[in-house]
Amino acid sequence: MAAFVRHRVPFGGRRNVTAPATCAQRHIWNLMQRQLPDAAFYDVCYWVALPGHGTAQDLLDVFAELLGRHESLRTGFHRDADGSLVQQVVEAGKFEAEVWALTRDEDPDGVLHAWQGRMRHTPFDSARAPLIRFMVAVVDGAPVLAAFCVSHLAVDLTSVRLLADEVTQLLDARAAGRPLPPAVPSRQPVEQAQLEYSPRGRALQARARAFWCRQLASAPASLFPPCNGAGGGLTGPVRYSAGMNSRAVALAVPVLARRWRVSTSVVLLTVIAQLLGRRAGLSSCALRLLTANRSDPELRGTVANLHSEVPVTIGLEGDRIEDIARRAFATCTTAHANGLYDPDEVADLIASAHGPDVPVDLSYCFNDVREGHALPEAAEGPVEVSGAALRAAMADTVVAPDDFEEGETFFLVIDDEQPGWNRLVLNADHRALTPSEVHGFLYDMERSLVAYAEEAGARAAGAEGHGRPAHPTRTSSPEAAGPRHAHRTGLSE
Repeated sequence: MAAFVRHRVPFGGRRNVTAPATCAQRHIWNLMQRQLPDAAFYDVCYWVALPGHGTAQDLLDVFAELLGRHESLRTGFHRDADGSLVQQVVEAGKFEAEVWALTRDEDPDGVLHAWQGRMRHTPFDSARAPLIRFMVAVVDGAPVLAAFCVSHLAVDLTSVRLLADEVTQLLDARAAGRPLPPAVPSRQPVEQAQLEYSPRGRALQARARAFWCRQLASAPASLFPPCNGAGGGLTGPVRYSAGMNSRAVALAVPVLARRWRVSTSVVLLTVIAQLLGRRAGLSSCALRLLTANRSDPELRGTVANLHSEVPVTIGLEGDRIEDIARRAFATCTTAHANGLYDPDEVADLIASAHGPDVPVDLSYCFNDVREGHALPEAAEGPVEVSGAALRAAMADTVVAPDDFEEGETFFLVIDDEQPGWNRLVLNADHRALTPSEVHGFLYDMERSLVAYAEEAGARAAGAEGHGRPAHPTRTSSPEAAGPRHAHRTGLSE
């Protein structure tokens, strides 16, 4: 029977330092306070399969190396005498790791799921670093799986992907007796806070504030007015999630991205906005895009919480869907350039967007966590797909209940972990969408994308029949995201 030993492993870094919290840290802190007492809701579990070489001690050494390299992993948070949130980086301490010894007949996935379940109900004390725990599954003395649970105060989705890659690279080097690869130079959260309080940082936040004001001014007050009273006449859980696995969506999206000359994310966002707008009978739709601010080269390799949520108000007027998509693309590009903002100031803007005490409901979220957000010229996948191929792919679509949890009215996540497929997970409040309507919305997304792709193909065929050159067909599949995933699908890119 599988058994584990809990270790308290020492780690060491370069400095003890206290600094103001960053904008992203304050944003997640605010979300966590609203979620209390369920503080573990914003903890993230992530895992990576290992090739089965090295030892458990090698992996414990790798974990200690990660904490030494990344200050966010050994940072705690508290309020100072003035009530301001501060980050406290500790130089040394100990972290917790469980090493599970399995026989060849035992399933590492079962051990992982049980560990994740315990972590889901074991919140961190945010004042006490480190805000991360580890587990290792070992078969015949060699680690075959590693996982970590970490607070969203310390990481975003890009960060956990970086950590997973580092685990495999560092373990390979240690197991082979090679020097460890050096850490990627990157800005630490303390320096990010210094930038945000600098004149340049203040100017960026002022620009973002103006962008928020423009988006909120044109946003509808709500897309889903409450129905049937405050509770909608419902008993039991008031939220429901379903997931769709679709080959047809994965085929249609890159085709439309090329035809509409927008990113693949904007293709998906445009169709979502159109469906929401039609349902509400509105000519515009406002959503929050979850993103990580990594356009600055110094942040590309940073392991930290750089999370932000930027608003986009998408106008739905016009007969041509590609025109709506191009306007959405322009708005999204501007939104991502304005991801550094004061979360408290933005909360005040939302609360009085249409006048004193007249808020805008921005509880509609779009989170594209696919590893490839390519523009048309770089997008993977076929340039054209026949209508017959798209319809055949639709026959493989599966929609089923999902255990994804969120606290918004409408929260849709897209990932591409399985090559050749897209997975769309929708969590919604029953007062907005009943469980059957959640399923229906996902199917409507797929049908819309397929119909638009067929229409684009018909236009292309007509143009080619009048002498325009045809594009060669490619059949490559989207690249695999690797054998790992986040426990909370809502974690931002």
